[in-house]
Amino acid sequence: MAALDEVLDAQRGKTVVIGTHGTALSTILAYYDKLFACKDFLRIIDWMPYIIRLDFDGSRLVGKEELLHIEIPFN
Repeated sequence: MAALDEVLDAQRGKTVVIGTHGTALSTILAYYDKLFACKDFLRIIDWMPYIIRLDFDGSRLVGKEELLHIEIPFN
């Protein structure tokens, strides 16, 4: 989270694209969105890819929008 906060600070006001695995993304979402819970992780576990837009004010999450997902069952 410290590294992501550094990116957010250094790129304030710019568009940044970050790619990651689902579990890491879930960790990021849980950190910045206190309402993100296990049920939300289980909802997206079968989505590959899952593309989400997060909007920040500094290091504070102020918006999120799910843009695309393709459901592929997790084995």
